[in-house]
Amino acid sequence: MKRDNVFNLPFTLAIIAVLILISGCERNDSTGVPVMEAPVIVSQSVTDIYSAGATLKARLKENGLPVTVTFEYGPDLSYGNSVQGVDDPVYDTGINVKTDISALTKGTTYHFRTKAVNQAGTTYGNDIEFVAAFGLAEAHGGGFIIWLDESGEHGLIAADTDQSTGIIWDPGTNCKKTNVTSTALGRGQSNTTRIVSTLGLGNYPAKICDDLDLNGYDDWFLPSLQELDCLCKALSASDKKYRLKGHFYWTSSEAIESEGTQSCSAWVQNINTSEQRTWVKDDNTPFVRAVRAF
Repeated sequence: MKRDNVFNLPFTLAIIAVLILISGCERNDSTGVPVMEAPVIVSQSVTDIYSAGATLKARLKENGLPVTVTFEYGPDLSYGNSVQGVDDPVYDTGINVKTDISALTKGTTYHFRTKAVNQAGTTYGNDIEFVAAFGLAEAHGGGFIIWLDESGEHGLIAADTDQSTGIIWDPGTNCKKTNVTSTALGRGQSNTTRIVSTLGLGNYPAKICDDLDLNGYDDWFLPSLQELDCLCKALSASDKKYRLKGHFYWTSSEAIESEGTQSCSAWVQNINTSEQRTWVKDDNTPFVRAVRAF
């Protein structure tokens, strides 16, 4: 007896669904099988280098599979150290990871590369070299580094706390002119010495810094305008570890007044906005933060 063909609807729909799923995947052209790819390391970088550490970063394309990222580093191409990366919250495409490393030796050249692993395979980044060296805002020499010269071995250090929370610029000398008007980088020490020599005894910013003995150092001075600007750029007022509690800070740069024996203003800078302006000397609003050279 001849039988009619039976159309199995559920089975047919299941086959169609599988075909749609496969067609939506990347396929090997010869077999039609979905291809799983190892991660791609798009870029690598080293930031926030200082004498004992640095931050290693990488950006990756994970190719649709979970990926584990580690950073290998050491003083030669055998690396010898490995640390897992963590998410780097930057506004960028791709996967961004980073890690902070420490216990480095100043002046030593280090190598690092990124290792990315997923189900499809392992990818290594190119070797990157960097040298552990002094960095801005690094704790050193009784405070925090705010400027480095071309050698990277010398510069300026800001004290780790304010020396005054509000004081007049001179000890009530009726605007006596000191003729210390240099605003240049590298002039804070000589400015301070001349101010103290001219104004003498008393409790005022230049004298406070000149007399300061802090964290084992006694060679502090009141910064010039450009030196205070270095402090503003290197240290974030919003970071509590720097303890910058004022808004405007005094400098050792007197305002230029061409006539007479009086000069009633000196330069200040706003630590939050970087605004530079002259300020009357007998106003006790500005704070004081000493610096020293190393």
